[in-house]
Amino acid sequence: MKIVLMSSYFPPHVGGVEKHVESLAFHLHTRDFEVTVITSSASGKKEYPFEVKRLPSIHFPYSPVVPFLRKFLEKIEGDVYHSHTPPPFFSSALEKSPHVITYHCDIELPSNYRGVPIPRKISETIIRKSEDMLSKALDRADEIIATTRSYAETSKLLKGREYHVIPNGIDLGEFQDSEVGKEPLIVFLGRLSLSKGVDVLIRAMREVEVEARCVIIGDGEEKKRFMKLAKDLEVNVEFTGFLPREEVVNYLKRASLLVLPSVSRLEAFGIVLLEAMACGTPVVASDIPGVRDVASEAGLLFPPGDHRKLAEIINELLSDEEKIRKLGEKGKRIVREKYSWDVVIGRLIEVYERCLA
Repeated sequence: MKIVLMSSYFPPHVGGVEKHVESLAFHLHTRDFEVTVITSSASGKKEYPFEVKRLPSIHFPYSPVVPFLRKFLEKIEGDVYHSHTPPPFFSSALEKSPHVITYHCDIELPSNYRGVPIPRKISETIIRKSEDMLSKALDRADEIIATTRSYAETSKLLKGREYHVIPNGIDLGEFQDSEVGKEPLIVFLGRLSLSKGVDVLIRAMREVEVEARCVIIGDGEEKKRFMKLAKDLEVNVEFTGFLPREEVVNYLKRASLLVLPSVSRLEAFGIVLLEAMACGTPVVASDIPGVRDVASEAGLLFPPGDHRKLAEIINELLSDEEKIRKLGEKGKRIVREKYSWDVVIGRLIEVYERCLA
């Protein structure tokens, strides 16, 4: 069976959707499926044991545009076509069947980019046209996948549609090395954008009463703004920028908790939550659709944007080593049972086989 995977971005471009599609391609390949990945040239270059076609593209923030995409896709042959949204371009350009769409999240735009305000009318126009494209693609799709139930139930575009709930997965191997002792360490891992709510964590650190160090791993367009905020508030926050994968995993293993303070529906799952749980590290996350389904299984939730409640939770957890240990053990078990790629890939293959039945 030949599976054609389509995603606007693909590694080395870093993001949750990109990591998901890359892992999916690898796991299909190791199970003797023929795999072709179609993506944009905005992703950069990287070699893989399966075919990756990087189409010439015009780079726009959050969404590369591929000219003549529809004509190119007409020439691609496969048994099942699996696109990942957003952005909507690959899903809406494909007119072949069977077509599976994984709906990762709704389309939202930040109020500004790199400190430059985005006019509201422009944002509304882009979102409206993107939603129209996606809605038509979903109408034509043979199967639709959502990664969590709470997100799907609150998504305007998925309302009234039939879908499978299949979560993102992770490979457990890289998290199961020798045990590392926990430290009074709080970690954030992700893109430094407004939607991630990093400023909420920085403000919370001003009210953390226990001795703790906060490390923010990642880069992004709002890094300078967040660094200035941390300096102005005189809080113990370290910005590392991008780190090699081994160092990232080491931080996750040493941390007493990982915080995901996202404030936008662009955060629909939080693969980093699974990575922390696999390391035996409790998670604390915003109580928003999608994220709550994952974080509540081995961690605590707080109202989005409420830095005082977040500080209260941090103080509580870092004062209770036994609770950290119990939540950590629970997270390891849940990831192994529900979120391992060995489990997730089987459910995805069932969807492909259903398309061809």
